[in-house]
Amino acid sequence: MFVIFRWLLWLTTGLIGLVIAGLLLVYFFAARSLPDYDGTYAVAGISAPVEVVRDNANVPHLFGATDSDVFFALGYVHAQDRMWQMTMLRRTAQGRLSELFGARTLPIDMLLRRLDLYGLATSSVAAQDAPTLAALEAYADGVNAWLAEVNSGARGRGAPEMWIFNHPVAPWQPADSLAILKLMALQLSSHLEAEVLR
Repeated sequence: MFVIFRWLLWLTTGLIGLVIAGLLLVYFFAARSLPDYDGTYAVAGISAPVEVVRDNANVPHLFGATDSDVFFALGYVHAQDRMWQMTMLRRTAQGRLSELFGARTLPIDMLLRRLDLYGLATSSVAAQDAPTLAALEAYADGVNAWLAEVNSGARGRGAPEMWIFNHPVAPWQPADSLAILKLMALQLSSHLEAEVLR
């Protein structure tokens, strides 16, 4: 009887130890992926300092000397907060979800490749006026600055999902932002089928 009790005690202690170790590991990876909102970042690519003030809900408010610097900072904080979402929306617009999720997303990829949203977005970049193109390029530079920082700092590329789906993240391009806008327009056109059949 005493031997059984001792084995149960060892087994229970071992299981509790494994659970605690697992929770600590999850906490470690999650904590490493969170950006330091109170930090000061020295980033190449801006002409003057940009102040990012976050309110109680961590919504960024940007103050800078030039529009280009503010758009750079906007790309930087968007990537800091939403890199996983941004890459998934870009992959959706490109019709490349199946590279990560397999055959179950193939119908979505086939539809979006037929619609050629990304090709249209690439064509739209050339049609932008100079201030809009400068804003798109500065935004892309800001996103890429965040990607370079988290990759060089071994900080998990900014989201736990990036560890789970360890797939390379391509540099951000101005066409990526326009492709996401076109994808959102498509998603918001819930009456699309009725319009086509009309």
